[in-house]
Amino acid sequence: MDLTTFIQQFGTERKCEKFVQSQREKHGVICTCCSKKVSNWRSVQKYWRCSCGNKISLKAGTLMESSKLSLAVWFKAMFLMTHVKKSYSILELSRILGINRYRTVWYLSMKLRVGMGQDLLGKEYFQFLYLISKAKAQTSQLKAIQNYSISAILKSKIYKRDEINLIAPVDVLKKVEVEEFNLKRKGYRCLKVFGVQRKIELKEVHYAVKPDVQLWLSTLVANSNRMLNGIHHGVSFLHLQKYMFEYSFNYNLRSQDKFEKLKNCVLF
Repeated sequence: MDLTTFIQQFGTERKCEKFVQSQREKHGVICTCCSKKVSNWRSVQKYWRCSCGNKISLKAGTLMESSKLSLAVWFKAMFLMTHVKKSYSILELSRILGINRYRTVWYLSMKLRVGMGQDLLGKEYFQFLYLISKAKAQTSQLKAIQNYSISAILKSKIYKRDEINLIAPVDVLKKVEVEEFNLKRKGYRCLKVFGVQRKIELKEVHYAVKPDVQLWLSTLVANSNRMLNGIHHGVSFLHLQKYMFEYSFNYNLRSQDKFEKLKNCVLF
C-alpha cells in the first residue's frame, strides 16, 4: 500500500473507526462474558452492547485494548513500521507520530512487534540450526549475542519465498522468564508484551547443516545484529525476541504487503 492509498483509507479517525467496525463485524464480535455473538452497535457511544449488558469497544479483544491512543495513531504506526527498510528507533518514531512521551511510543511499538510474531509462531519450521559463538561473554549483553542464537528456518526452493524465524538464545529466554516473574511481583504495568517466549517450541535438528545454508544464516544474523546495534541502542535481553520477530517479519514479507498482514495480526 502506498502513502496516497493509506491517507484515503485511514487518513482520519472516523475512517479508522469505520474500518475497524466493519472488519470486526465481518469476523464476528464475541462477548467475553456470555460468549454470544454481538451485533448491536451503538454509533453514538461507539461500542457494541450485548444482551447481557456487557459493552465491547472497538479496541476490546485486540492488541490495541486498554490503549488511550487514537486508532489513527495506531494505523500510522503500523504503516510506518511496515514501510521502512530496516526499523525505526523509538525517538524517531515518536517525532514522526508527534507523541512526546517516550514510554507511550515504546509500548506501542512493542505491541506491534508482538503482533508481528503471531504469524511466525503459528507456522511449522522444518529446519532448526544452532549457531554458538566462540566468545564466553555474558549473554545478557547485546554485543555478546552476535552469532549466538537459535534460528528456526524454513528455506523454500522458490525464489524469494524462503522464510526465517530468528529465536533468541535459550539461556536468554530462561532469564527472560525469571525477570518477567520478578517484574510482575513489583507491579510492572506493561504486561501485554510479556510471555512471547512461552509460545516458542524448540525441536531437534531435522537435517544436517549445509555450508551454504550456514553462510546464508550467518549473514542474516549479522544483519539483524547490525540493526539492533545501529538503530536500537541498548536493547534489553528482556525484549530481544520481539526485535527478532520484527526482523523475521520484514524478511519473510519483503515482496508482499506487510501492512495488510500486520493489520490483521493486530485486529484478530
